[in-house]
Amino acid sequence: MINSDRREEGDLFVRTDYKILYEDDCMMALDKPAPLPVHPVGRFKEKNLLWIVRNQLGLEELRMVNRLDSETSGVVIAAKTKEAAFGLASQFEARTVHKEYSGLIFGAFPEKKGSITESLGYKIENNYHLRVFDPGGETAVTDYEVVEENSRFSLLCLKPQTGRMHQIRAHLALSGHPLVGDKIYIDLGIYDRYVQHGWEEAMLKTVKMPRLALHASSLRIRHPRTSQWMEFYSPLPQEFTDFFRSSFRS
Repeated sequence: MINSDRREEGDLFVRTDYKILYEDDCMMALDKPAPLPVHPVGRFKEKNLLWIVRNQLGLEELRMVNRLDSETSGVVIAAKTKEAAFGLASQFEARTVHKEYSGLIFGAFPEKKGSITESLGYKIENNYHLRVFDPGGETAVTDYEVVEENSRFSLLCLKPQTGRMHQIRAHLALSGHPLVGDKIYIDLGIYDRYVQHGWEEAMLKTVKMPRLALHASSLRIRHPRTSQWMEFYSPLPQEFTDFFRSSFRS
C-alpha cells in the first residue's frame, strides 16, 4: 500500500548552512549541520551535503570520505581528486584517524570515564536496521568521559576506537543512557512517524530534542599528499548548550 501522506523531497527539512573549515587543491574539511544527509539516499537526491557542495562550488569530482548520520553534525572530510580520496579513505579503513564526538545523554554514568565494549549485531524491526548486542557480532569499543552533568542529563566526550555503523548510538542505548533526540534507539515508533511525516512537537516529550544530540567535534588525519597531521575542529552546537542550561532549571 502506498502511503499518500509520505513526504516527497521538496517537503523534507534539511539545514544547508555548512561551513568550510579547510580547503586546498586536493581536499576539504566541512562542518556539516543537522539534519542533512552526507550522500544521496532515499528521497534525499538533492538535499544532501555532496550534491549541495558540488553544485554550489562547481566541484563535480568531489567525494565525501567519511559519513555522518543525517542528524549528526560536525566534521566531514571531502576529497577533490581520486588520488586524494584513496589516500584519505585508506586511513579510515586502517583506523589511524582520530575522532572525537560530543553527545548529550539521559542520566549519568557511575564511572566518569570508561569504555563500552559490547559487540554489535543487526536486527531488522519494522523494516529498519538496528544495532543490538550480539556476543558473536562485530567488535566495537567506545571510550567516554563525562564533561558535565546534572541530575537528568550528561554531556560526554566520546572517542570511538572502532567505526561500526550506529556504534556510539547503540552503545549508549545499551548502557541505559541513550542520546537525547535519538528517535531510533529511544522509540522506533516515533522514528517511523518522523521518517514518514516529519517532526511533531508531541515527540519532544519523549526524545527531548528535535535533532540527535551527537556532534563530530574533532578529527585528526594525515594530509593525502604531504602526510602531515591535520586536525579540524567544529564548535559545540548552540542547541546543545541551550538544552543543557535549560535542563538545570526544569
